[in-house]
Amino acid sequence: MPGYFKELDGKVIYSGDGELIYYVPEKYFDLKVATIIGEYVEVMGVFSYCNFTKSGKSEGLKPFKCPTMIKCMPTSIDKVNNYTLEGSKEPKSYRLLHFTEGAELLCSTSIPKDVSNVEKFVNLWTKGNLPDNIPYNEIHEYILMNADLNGFNYKVSNQIVGLVISELCRDPSNLSRPFRLGNTDDMLNYKAIPITKVPKYTSPYTAITSENPDEAIAAAITTSGTGQSPLEKVIMN
Repeated sequence: MPGYFKELDGKVIYSGDGELIYYVPEKYFDLKVATIIGEYVEVMGVFSYCNFTKSGKSEGLKPFKCPTMIKCMPTSIDKVNNYTLEGSKEPKSYRLLHFTEGAELLCSTSIPKDVSNVEKFVNLWTKGNLPDNIPYNEIHEYILMNADLNGFNYKVSNQIVGLVISELCRDPSNLSRPFRLGNTDDMLNYKAIPITKVPKYTSPYTAITSENPDEAIAAAITTSGTGQSPLEKVIMN
């Protein structure tokens, strides 16, 4: 842990002389993976944070990498809209959790194992709602760590996890192409889409399996593939 994270009596407190800020996506509150409970905040521990010195100088954005539900007690909370974090591709709304000296960054280092935390995390990443400043080649680490922290086993090989990631992360300039097939070495230059949207970018026949019927038919007609499927002919006639 950084020097300004101090473990004391089963808690992690902020011991810096300035201020530390958690940048929690506002969407987390909409998705019920972040909740304000009195003086406390319970949140999925996947977000960015930054330490500021006493003079207000930023020490750079860092990832908070504890992918399970945690509880903290910030000194104060405020909100910013249309804010672009370093490494993020577009502005978003964030809830800023401010911590000053002695504030509890983590209310307990003994985090209980709970399979519902796995379900919450799966819903988060398969719907394209993880922070977009997580490098593509590190996403699998969060998934496996979440399972381990909660005593869960997917009972599949890591290659299967990688396969799902490769389908959800697309080339932002052409969503019909997975990011892994794009011509770039920038591990942040991807666009995560919900798993329910993958069929529309796969093939005309697969597109018809999308959940929304109108969108499915439109995607089946417009999605390019290798030749025209019999289903396309029926729809277009």
